[in-house]
Amino acid sequence: MNGKPGFLVGKGRIVDANYRLQEVSTYRGNPLIEALPSIWTEDEVAGRLTYYPPYNERDRLAPAHLRLHLLQNTLQFFEPLPVHLELEQRFSRMIRTGYLARNPRDPVFVSNLCRRANLLTDSELVPWSSRSIATGFTILGISGIGKTTAVERILSLYPQVIRHHVYQDRPLTMMQVVWLKLDCPFDGSIKGLCINFFQAMDDLLGSRYSKHYDSGRHTVDELLPRIARVAALHGLGVLVIDEIQHLSEAKSGGSKKMFNFFVQLVNTIGLPVVLVGTYKAQALLSGEFRQTRRGTGQGDYVWDPMDNDDIWQYFIEALWRFQYTCKPTALTDSLRETLYDASAGITDFAVKLYMLAQARAIMRDDVNITPGLIRSVAKDSLRLAAPILQALRTKDMRLLQGVEDVFPLDVERILAESENSVRTMGRLETLRRTHQHSAADLPSETATWLIDAGIPALIAKQAAQQVMEDGVDGPAVRQRALALAMSLLPDPESVSPVKSGSRRKLKDGSKVILLQKIADDGCKCGEGPYESLKGAGLIVDLGKYLAGGA
Repeated sequence: MNGKPGFLVGKGRIVDANYRLQEVSTYRGNPLIEALPSIWTEDEVAGRLTYYPPYNERDRLAPAHLRLHLLQNTLQFFEPLPVHLELEQRFSRMIRTGYLARNPRDPVFVSNLCRRANLLTDSELVPWSSRSIATGFTILGISGIGKTTAVERILSLYPQVIRHHVYQDRPLTMMQVVWLKLDCPFDGSIKGLCINFFQAMDDLLGSRYSKHYDSGRHTVDELLPRIARVAALHGLGVLVIDEIQHLSEAKSGGSKKMFNFFVQLVNTIGLPVVLVGTYKAQALLSGEFRQTRRGTGQGDYVWDPMDNDDIWQYFIEALWRFQYTCKPTALTDSLRETLYDASAGITDFAVKLYMLAQARAIMRDDVNITPGLIRSVAKDSLRLAAPILQALRTKDMRLLQGVEDVFPLDVERILAESENSVRTMGRLETLRRTHQHSAADLPSETATWLIDAGIPALIAKQAAQQVMEDGVDGPAVRQRALALAMSLLPDPESVSPVKSGSRRKLKDGSKVILLQKIADDGCKCGEGPYESLKGAGLIVDLGKYLAGGA
């Protein structure tokens, strides 16, 4: 390796060649095609593309702060839709068609490889006789619609590198790179894109191309033919360039030179090129008829937001399964309509709004998910994108034509804030319980007075707490507390015979002391002993007593 950190964030599978008999006769005898997976039916593609993250109904019972973590699993959710099946078929045809003119067993192709690569200069065009039948196409759509995710999912169905050793009993030493996906540099630099290509190939193959070409001495005109040579040498099946709208930021003529190079890659070595970008790239792609014609070999795909139709209903029903609130909320037409209106049919926004609505429901003691809750989340989380979403709802093409991008929804930050809020509330509740427990352990003035009067500490605290909760105040606090404490004292007759003597003496003596203390406190407050004892509930009205006795 070149000692530099890996350029590719995610890599595809690396496998040894397993040659398959081809049902399409024109594909037979080409090891680059025969080593590919079988041509799948749409049902097989749907099954391979579908991904549901791990989910268990018991997750609903987890604490709130854990469920906020589980919510993020929904970001991995992928439900194939008709557009994904169509795109997979396009890639399947495009890769195989591109290999038809690049058979490593064909001596003509091998001998012409270097000559074809050297034709790739900015000023020269490839003669008609040397052009392949390879095609490419472009995918344009608003940010968040799912272009990049779809392309990456489809590419992941194919191994990225296939190691060839022997084909039909003859040596074939080759590292076939089936696909390579690069992002266009943010500064629109063509040279930067070239260097990214070599670094990515090094990461995959353990080669040292970037060491030879990553130098200020090499110009773009020198690097472009070398990209073609390396691509042809390793049988690159398709080159995907994402975020191509960044090319518009290049210096004068930069984007034109890059697009011209893409066209010649298709024309000379038969390498299909797929360009992916936002609406901003549309002006670039339609600049020259020749570029547009070669870029639409499989037909351009303009990926608009979803319509509120059966496909949207199918998508939301699949998404709705992943629910982490304690009380499950059934999907209704109103909820489905609200989620569509809030997201304007952009799948990325729909998934994230559903997640954040659950997060808010969890924070509010697991309330139900309602249309109002979804709208409030959309209002808080999509403020920056609101004008564009409104233009999508109203089909305001005048505004949409000037749209370069849609502000992404930073769901990680919002979920982190929600989790922090849940934890803060949990910590606050813990502190409140601790405070209440500590306050109960501390003897209040009334409890201290009762303890001094001979009431056991536990009973004194219970009585003082009860009187406080009953809202008693003023001079009657001690009298009521004392009466309650007296009632809480154990009955001497219930004490076991072995220990009854000492305990009865203690309790009887305590009661005498208490009665005397009530009377004394009454005198200090200007009341007589009778009024004090009556206020403490120890003297009952004679009429009530006789009525009760009757």
